[in-house]
Amino acid sequence: MNTKLSSHVTPLRFSVIRSMLEKASAYHDVISLSIGEPDFDTPAFVCEAAMKDAEHGYTHYAASSGDADLRAALLDAERAKSGLPWQEEHLLITSGAMHGLLAVMRTLLDEGDEVLTPAPCFSDYQGHCALAGGRLVPVATSFENGFIPTLDDMEAALTPKTRALLINSPCNPSGVVFDAATLDMLADFAVRHDLVVISDEVYDSIVFQGKAESIATRPGMFERTVVLNSFSKAFAMTGWRVGYALGPSWIMKEMIKVLSYSVASTGTPNQRAALAALKGPRAPFDAFRDAYRRRTHLAAERLNAMPGVRCLEPAGTFYLFPHIEAAEQDSLAFALDLLDKEQVIVVPGFPFGPEKTVKGCVRLACTVDENRLSEAMDRIERYLKTR
Repeated sequence: MNTKLSSHVTPLRFSVIRSMLEKASAYHDVISLSIGEPDFDTPAFVCEAAMKDAEHGYTHYAASSGDADLRAALLDAERAKSGLPWQEEHLLITSGAMHGLLAVMRTLLDEGDEVLTPAPCFSDYQGHCALAGGRLVPVATSFENGFIPTLDDMEAALTPKTRALLINSPCNPSGVVFDAATLDMLADFAVRHDLVVISDEVYDSIVFQGKAESIATRPGMFERTVVLNSFSKAFAMTGWRVGYALGPSWIMKEMIKVLSYSVASTGTPNQRAALAALKGPRAPFDAFRDAYRRRTHLAAERLNAMPGVRCLEPAGTFYLFPHIEAAEQDSLAFALDLLDKEQVIVVPGFPFGPEKTVKGCVRLACTVDENRLSEAMDRIERYLKTR
């Protein structure tokens, strides 16, 4: 029997985030600061609206581009948010932002094409590129510079195979929100080198001061930027798997083929739930954001008081990406030992970028309540003092 498998798949490692969760199943009283999933349940009014719509027949295939009512509501919301003239031909509903990322990679990349991304970056980006035959090229940043990319480093990473620039602001794992000057620099870089920009804006509603701007608003960027977003994080709807992509029609009219051949369409009851969340009261979702603000501040303050720890307080998301001296030799060994000794799960930093950027870093997701988070900080501090 020929057991050869795809060279796009077999070199990929399984998600380190989910591997840590699997290892933790052998322990009791575990505090998980690992997976980026809100601990809040989807608000009842969203679930009730989706159930009612299902009872009224919203159980059939939607169009591959998405439910018409959800699309209309999203276009109104996105035009109001950014001021950009998004139209029907610019929008596609996806099965979560992960599906959108894979679909846009499959649409843009040919074998060997490269995608630049400032690092630290979401660990799954590498897989999305590889499954499309491309290669992710992380561009190193530094803790000392606030994990902000520089033009010199971006230019140095460019090759004749570079096809796209992938950015994530607010950023998973660092919590950094790119300021206006950084977005201007990246936009100018993309225009000068004729790159498509993929802008992962999944956390744009979880910002603690001001707002996160989209690079699509910069001159020359509307026709070369694909914006990806999701209902998962800000609306506490991870299990519903509803995301969306906004981009120029020359990309979207081809990308819909990938959506159609992969999932036909996103689940109709799920899209109706997203519609209810979008059109319903904002108060529950604002409360989620305020909780993340309190939690990340608490955790950053505690971490910075611990010996050998430096932590930037995030401007958005619910993540922290501290540098810990005790993790410098091997962040995976550190995470496994912390789990074994204190039953706290953190994610080792190595999947999030090149060693010069992530050495000694781990990711913490503040997705437990403040009492449990305080207990996790006590355990981490105790562990560091006993090493």
